[in-house]
Order: sequence, then structure tokens, then C-alpha cells
Amino acid sequence: MSDEPHRRSGDGLANAFRAADAATTSSLGRIWDWIDKRDIDKHVVSLLILFGTVKITSWSMRFAEHGDRPGLEVAAIIGSVAAPYMAMQAAALAFYFRARQ
Repeated sequence: MSDEPHRRSGDGLANAFRAADAATTSSLGRIWDWIDKRDIDKHVVSLLILFGTVKITSWSMRFAEHGDRPGLEVAAIIGSVAAPYMAMQAAALAFYFRARQ
């Protein structure tokens, strides 16, 4: 009997997949390090939040202009839509400026 392990025909393919996975993980790690080093992720999130603010403001102006409801009711609807978003915006911008220090 031989002490040499028996190689299956699929071992080469499994090793190739492991090597490809390691190379991909290494490449993704380097890309993420590059993005994180330049704070690109924080900038993108801030720009997306700014875009959302523009969209909500645009919607609220159109809603107030073309609505057939009384002014107080329009203000309450706009406030109930915009307030949670503005709270999220304040938290995200506070995080952004703390991260820049």
C-alpha cells in the first residue's frame, strides 16, 4: 500500500476555483482599500442624500402648488413626509463631518 493520497479528477478544478476566489478577494480588498482611503464611499452617500433632498423639495413644491387642500393640511402632509428624511439627513451629515476630522 502506498501512503500517497489518492487524487480525484476534480481536485484540480477545486484548486483552480480556490485560487480564483483568493485572487478575486484580494483584488476586491485592494479596490475597497483604495475607495476607503479616499473617502469615496462617504462622498457618494452624501451626494445621494443631497439628491434625495432635491427630489423631496421638488415634490413638495409641486404638491403645494397644484394641491386643492387647505394650506395647513398641505403643510402637515409635507412636514410628515419631509421630517423623517431630514432627520436621516442630519444624522448622515453629522457622521460625514465627524469622519472627515
